[in-house]
Amino acid sequence: MPLNITVIGTGPDMVLLHGWSMHSGIWHTFADVLATQFTLHLVDLPGHGHSEWQPGGLAMDVLVSQLAEQLPQKAIYIGWSLGGLISIALATHHPERVKQLVLLAATPKFVQSAGWPHSVEGKVFKQFADNLQADQEQALQRFLILQTRGAKHSRETIQELNTQLALAPTPHPQALVAGLDLLIKTDYRTELAALTCPIFSLLGTRDTLIPSAMLQALPEQIAGLSIDGAGHAPFISHPELCARMITDFAKPDEAQRHG
Repeated sequence: MPLNITVIGTGPDMVLLHGWSMHSGIWHTFADVLATQFTLHLVDLPGHGHSEWQPGGLAMDVLVSQLAEQLPQKAIYIGWSLGGLISIALATHHPERVKQLVLLAATPKFVQSAGWPHSVEGKVFKQFADNLQADQEQALQRFLILQTRGAKHSRETIQELNTQLALAPTPHPQALVAGLDLLIKTDYRTELAALTCPIFSLLGTRDTLIPSAMLQALPEQIAGLSIDGAGHAPFISHPELCARMITDFAKPDEAQRHG
């Protein structure tokens, strides 16, 4: 079943992969800014937005193959949160397809472990898994609050997240469970370190899921910056700044290619 992919803008191809429980409409203002310089491919992951769900749709090998079939032969990839894990997987299996990679409020490992304190405790996601079974709507609201808590413009950000959630079909319950399972179990630290494409990690200093100190733990070839005061959705709270920082990263390669 083909994924729903919206294409807007003009310029080099850029693919945007959203996070857990969201859909491609979440990019909104941020996408409008980038679309002045890039051709954006806004993907609805399986069971999210207007992409239908089929059992196993978020199995990483299946998803990566599906994305490779439907997306440009070579593009810049922006992966937000869960979308970052998916971007790393695609770049690992199809390195020739990923021109540059932007990890936006993303990490190769979302759960803390020995030697990796740069994420959340496993019990946080376990709680979300339990909440999903009891009350999906309440679980989604709690996740929105966690993403914005303590950040600048948190009220406006959570309002925008809620608005966008209401504009698309409710995520399929099995898709939410599968996505949460990816967040809990995936460890792509080795895969990320092996990538050879230019990589940019952009975090918020008030992200409650990924501390900005994680930047120091990433392989040295990865460029990293943080947005002061931003939480887990910097492209919503600081859309113009976020877009400018990503464009500054992406443009030098373009200049060389055309030079």
